[in-house]
Amino acid sequence: MSFLRAIGFMFLCVVVPVGALLASNPDAFAQWIGSTLGIEFTRGNLAVAFLLLTGICLKIDLTIRRRHQLPAAEKA
Repeated sequence: MSFLRAIGFMFLCVVVPVGALLASNPDAFAQWIGSTLGIEFTRGNLAVAFLLLTGICLKIDLTIRRRHQLPAAEKA
C-alpha cells in the first residue's frame, strides 16, 4: 500500500492509461471528442487537456501523500 501511495494512485490509474491511449492514436481520439462535444477539438487542445488532467492528478496525489505522512511526522 505504501508503494502505491508513493507512486500515486491517480497517476497510476488515470494518467498512465489515458496517456497511452492518446499516444497510440491522437488524431482519432481528438476527432471523437470533437464529434461528441460538438466542437472543433485539435491535437493541441488534446495536449492541453491532458496536461490539465495531469496537474489535477498530481495535486490529488500530493494531498494523499501529505495526509499519510502527517501522522508519522507528528510522532517523530
